[in-house]
Order: sequence, then C-alpha cells, then structure tokens
Amino acid sequence: MPPETRAPTLLRPLLPGLAPAVWLQIAVLICLIFGAFAHHAAPMQAAAALAVIWIATQWGGLIRLARVFFALAIGLGGLALWRLPGAGAQLSAALVQGTGFAALMMVLGLLRQPVKRAQTTLEATEYLLGFPPRRRFAALFAGAHFMALMFNVGIIAMIGDLTAPRDGRDASRDPARRAMVMAAMRGAATVSIWSPIGLGFAIVSAGLPALDPLRLIASAFAFSLLALALGARWPLLPPEARMPRDAAPAADLAGSGRALIATLAISALLLALTYAMHRGLGVGFTIASVTVLPVFALIWLALESRHAETGFFPRLTQALGALADLRSESAIFLSANVIGVVLSMALQASPLWAALIESRFAGLPLALGCLVAVPLAAAFYLPNSIVVVVAAQLLGGTPLGLEHPVALGLALCIGWGLAICVSPISAMTLIAGRFCATSSRRVAHIWNLPYVAALLLLGAGAVSLAYRFGL
Repeated sequence: MPPETRAPTLLRPLLPGLAPAVWLQIAVLICLIFGAFAHHAAPMQAAAALAVIWIATQWGGLIRLARVFFALAIGLGGLALWRLPGAGAQLSAALVQGTGFAALMMVLGLLRQPVKRAQTTLEATEYLLGFPPRRRFAALFAGAHFMALMFNVGIIAMIGDLTAPRDGRDASRDPARRAMVMAAMRGAATVSIWSPIGLGFAIVSAGLPALDPLRLIASAFAFSLLALALGARWPLLPPEARMPRDAAPAADLAGSGRALIATLAISALLLALTYAMHRGLGVGFTIASVTVLPVFALIWLALESRHAETGFFPRLTQALGALADLRSESAIFLSANVIGVVLSMALQASPLWAALIESRFAGLPLALGCLVAVPLAAAFYLPNSIVVVVAAQLLGGTPLGLEHPVALGLALCIGWGLAICVSPISAMTLIAGRFCATSSRRVAHIWNLPYVAALLLLGAGAVSLAYRFGL
C-alpha cells in the first residue's frame, strides 16, 4: 500500500473513537489528493481500490438503488474486460474519476457537520424566515440558493426543523410551512446548475475536454439568476403548498442580517479558493473541491471549538464520522461513472458511432435533446448521473462537444438541476417529501412539474443562444 495511506495511523491516539471504515475513507482522500497533485497514477488507483472496498463494507447501510448500481457496475465492467479490446485502461480511468465524485460526496458530508451547528448560519436562516409572508418565499428561495453552496441538501432539513412548531404540534401539512420547505428545496436544486463544487458540474467539466469551466460557470450562473427571478415571482406551487398572503410569522426567531451577509461571504470565499486552486495548480474542480472543503471544515470546526464545552478532537471525531453520511450517493455516482463508460464503449463500437461523430447538422437539436432527456429520465426513476455521464462521455469528442462545449455543458447542467426536482428518488425530493408529510413522487411529479416545465423552456432559450454565439 502507498506510504500516504499510512498517514492516518499517526492520528489514531488522538481519534480513538473512529470506526475502521472512516479510516478507510481518510485513506481514500489522502491517496486521491496526493496522486492528483503529484501527477502519479498509482496513488489514485489505490484510492479507487480502497473506495470500492469501503463501499463493499457499507453494503448493509446502502439503499437498494445503490446496491443495484454497484452490482451492475461490477457486472458490466467484467463483461467489458472480457468482450471489448482495450477496456482495461478506460475502466481504470473511469474508476478513478468516479472515486473523485464519491470523495466529493464524502467531504460534503464532512462540511455539513460543523456548518449546520454554527450560530452564524442558524441566525442567517432565521433571518430569511422572518420576512413578511408576501416576500418570504422569494427570500427563502434566493437565500437557500446561495447558502446551499455550503449546506447542499442540509439546507432543506434546516428550514424544515426551524419551521416546526415549538409546542410539538404537527404542522407538516400546513401550506405555509410546505412552501418554505419547497423554497429551500428549489434553491438547493438550482445552485447545482452552476456551482463548481457540485457533482453535476464536476461530471460535465470532466467529460467535455474542450470546455472552459469558467465560461460554463458564468453562463450557468446567469441562467440561475433568471431562474431565481422567475421562481420567486411565480412559485407555481399548488394551493396545498403555497404561502398564504395572511400567513403568520414562521416562528419566534431572532435572525440577523449580518449573519446572512457573513454566511454568503464565506460561501463566496469557498468558491474563490476552489477556483484559485483549480486555476493556479492546474487540478480539476473535483480535486480542488475535495482538497479545499475538508480544510475549510476543519478550520471552521477549530474556531467553533474554542467556545464549545467539548474539545476539538471529540468534535472532530464526530465530524469525520459524517464522511459516510452520503454513502449511498457515493456508491451511486462511482458506479454510474463505470456504467457510463461501459455504455459509451459499447456505443463507440457500433456503426451508430460513426454517424454520430460525423454529424454536424444535428448539433443544436442534439443539445436540446440532452436538456430534455436528463430530467425526463429522472422522472422515470433513472438517476440523472447515468444520463449525464453517458452524454458527456459520448458527445465530448463529437463536433457538438468540441465546437460548442458551453452549449452542451449548459444543457447538461440545467438538465441536472431540473432532474433533481422531478426525480422521486433524488435526495432533495425525498427530504422535502418527508418534511411536507407527502410522497416524494407527489413533490416531483405534481408540485414541481409546472416549475420545471417553465425552466425547461427558459433553458432551451439559453442553450440556443449559447449555440448561436458559437459557445
């Protein structure tokens, strides 16, 4: 085993409560980061092997879909090695790339632990909930959008918890409370369209070799601002989840505008550090995020621990345990990358590939087809990661991907964000359904459908405009 995997053992006396599986995750992160910065394949391949072992140890805690995908990835990978010449190198690269996506899920779980307990972020969220009823949905929608840079899906649970009555009453079916949860859910889903520390952006930027990530961020961010304006003005929610004009205050909350500004400034700093590492050190956004987020979380935890009853190391032990919070998502995204590569290799070996690679006239329709296909597949319970991985790997080397990478990337990123809203099995719809006392299918297929249809039309215009200008 590479020397860098032995580094965690130095911390064992200080962190005696960590499970062996957590040490395995730490070894994955160290190997992956070391290999990326040293430009050595061996440590990154070791990270991939350790990631597969870690997922196998988590089998009992994985959701059924994650188990199916993991087994399917192993089966298809073995079949590709047997039937497709030269599949070994591509599968190895796909496994390493998928390990990067899984590592991103790990560090997002780590980041959520210190951030969600911080007084600053709590006061910022309470400030958004204190807006008058007519402006509360818009304020929460926009605020959750930017706060989700750090919280990810955690912002939905935070809003759900803060809007629960203090006297223990069941208000899960209250339209006002449902509206606030949906505002948080949509804000978190929309930020995934452009955030460079999000998984969708990581998959797209890794799969399109001709893409300038900064151009895609700028284009996707501009689209997200339009989506925020549209969704804030017209929430397009049914009466059972709509904010009444005469709604009472959300709760007796003591929010702070300064806390909100501080939280947004920290999010901006996080983005700036990630981009600076990507640009200055020449590593991909996935590796940059996997490197910056743990350091950021540990510094936050150390600052918080100065005023806490427990010391730094007990809190660190608890936070590192959260590396496995998104274990199912880690397994799904790693497996999806391997499955996507196998499907891509199979298609490239077929006569259809020659026609696709030579096709120029169908560029814009193909991009728009990707925009529609991602949320459409997600609505039918197919994880959007599969469709986006396959599309990015297949089309990245075609005339569309080489000559119009921003248009294609924009179609896939917008499709990713919309897919989260209409997928009954996405983490965000599942959490929103739980806090709203309804099924995730109802949230996805009824409550979010008009909103997604409107953004789909707006997205088609944005992709067409990017294609028209040769982006």
